[in-house]
Amino acid sequence: MNKHLPTLIRLFRFGVIGVLATIVHAAILWILVETAGLRPSIATIFAFLGALNVSYFGHYYFTFRSTEPHRRALPGFVLTAVVGAFLTWLFFVIATEILSWHYWIAFGITIVLVPLFVFFVSRRVAFERPDRSDQT
Repeated sequence: MNKHLPTLIRLFRFGVIGVLATIVHAAILWILVETAGLRPSIATIFAFLGALNVSYFGHYYFTFRSTEPHRRALPGFVLTAVVGAFLTWLFFVIATEILSWHYWIAFGITIVLVPLFVFFVSRRVAFERPDRSDQT
């Protein structure tokens, strides 16, 4: 068996959950910008919070099939996700308010870059027990 197959499967599952969370994020973002009149840089914060629930539970149960207790996994994931959200927000401010790009361009760029960060960091700090054997 290919030694990279488990990681590829996990990345696929991560992508499935990521797409679901992205749909939730996009829907909330659209509703808040187009119907409620919020600035995109503010609306994306609320959209992130909606997508956070989809992401955490999806990644916990489906992507990583974690056995870590929620009291350990949730804070690590939330910390990782908040850093990801901050990066998303910062990019939205720069792209939409300084560069005057359309908010969908900012959204498209962030849905590629930020999830890569979240996958690699959250895997280590939230969903997998660190291997203590490699620590000195």
